[in-house]
Amino acid sequence: MELPRRSGILLHITSLPGGPFTGDLGPSAYAFADFLAEAGQAWWQTLPLNPIGQGSSPYSSIASFATEPLMVSPELLIEDGLLDAESLDGVPRASTDCKGSFAASRLLRARLLRRAYEAFLKRPASFSPALADFRAREQAWLEDYCLFAAFCDHFGTCNWTHWPDEIVKHEKSALAAAAAELEQETNYLAFQQFLFDRQWQALKSYCHERGLGMIGDIPMFVSHESADVWAHQQAFLLEDNGLPEFVAGAPPDAFAAQGQRWGNALYDWAYHEQTGFRWWNERLTRQLELFDVLRLDHFIGFKRYWRIPRTAESAMDGCWIPAPGEALFDELAKVHGELPLIAEDLGSVTQEVWDLRDRYQLPGMKVLQFGFDGGDDNVHRPDTYPTRSVAYTGTHDSDTTLGWYKALKHRAHEGDPNAEAELRNVHERLGTWDEAEIAAAAIRALSMSPANTVILPLQDVLNLDGSHRMNTPGTSRDNWTWRLKESEISAAVAGRLRELAEASDRR
Repeated sequence: MELPRRSGILLHITSLPGGPFTGDLGPSAYAFADFLAEAGQAWWQTLPLNPIGQGSSPYSSIASFATEPLMVSPELLIEDGLLDAESLDGVPRASTDCKGSFAASRLLRARLLRRAYEAFLKRPASFSPALADFRAREQAWLEDYCLFAAFCDHFGTCNWTHWPDEIVKHEKSALAAAAAELEQETNYLAFQQFLFDRQWQALKSYCHERGLGMIGDIPMFVSHESADVWAHQQAFLLEDNGLPEFVAGAPPDAFAAQGQRWGNALYDWAYHEQTGFRWWNERLTRQLELFDVLRLDHFIGFKRYWRIPRTAESAMDGCWIPAPGEALFDELAKVHGELPLIAEDLGSVTQEVWDLRDRYQLPGMKVLQFGFDGGDDNVHRPDTYPTRSVAYTGTHDSDTTLGWYKALKHRAHEGDPNAEAELRNVHERLGTWDEAEIAAAAIRALSMSPANTVILPLQDVLNLDGSHRMNTPGTSRDNWTWRLKESEISAAVAGRLRELAEASDRR
């Protein structure tokens, strides 16, 4: 897939400035789309839209097909007549600091979504046809998700191995009885998914009208405590009791010196091959209903993956296991043709991973923050980027560029010889020694690079320090909560981005 020479911004929906306690699909999302268009940008990239999991992470979800109801806008529900304006009396409509509160957001929105559903039940004719169409179109995953989520609440846990044995084993009579008992709840959960889809598709159309494409993100692995694993147990490497035989993670790398133990269930690739990778095709189809282009997180996992015994406490106890990447992508290409995918080819990459990427003409990722250590063979040096690549100053897992630079300078001043050499390269290649100008210089170097696509984390555009980073891998507190303030985006910021897009031939 060859993308045109354009640029865009990385900002997750929950980081938008409008919406009570966390960002949502309401007016501030439309205002941000207007800002991107005014700034001469062509892409809006988000993190996964799946239900948010442990630690508020969008990469640890109870369902890889479903979406997060927290992102449903109460203000748009008021416009639809499903809530009254008084529902938001006394509730903050916009961020007042740089951190959101998922706990407060969840409490408030649970109440508001219930109220909206009650209003729908009183006059169902307004939305019933569209809801019925949505349920019919998404039936392959929606019913499993709704039943799973209802069971999570009913049994007090999403660890489905603790549920009654007949539910764990999907005995038809037991599931039918449970579905009948929980029908009101599953109907409500389907209504939540419908509301998200309705609001998202409207926003996506609005973006398209303004020349903006939407880039999404598909996590490589899914949570063991998920509708996916419960409903498709044969598709994962599980023990007889349903627990994972092995779990996913990553070996030591630039993000984590001890490696990472994510704990996700691993795929039974032999089963997926036998089914023609049906589950993967359905997953891609669903995500392409939401986005124009998709970033494949942890792309190396399609060629080989780090397998850790479930009982092991450390990722250091894992080993590499081959995965059937070519067979999978051949099947995906049969269904979808040219694959609108970006390969997140970072980490412990080997030539065979790049060969897999190039065989399907997928653009890989380049990260400028990685481009200043080592020698001339560093693939993240911006002057060496291939045109078929997507370049970032940093990712959602890295520090902001200003935060990264400050940390690098501190290490250098502490006498770290590697940091001293890297800092010299930063100054020489970016052409500035002024800390206040580093982020802007990095953005300009990235924009002037040969890479067809440049995506800028908004924190770098705003020159924010490390207290504004999105995630710190290997930690579980204070991640994913960063929020933009309404005052931080302006016509002046849009003008600077537009000028740079024009100067770098990205308009």
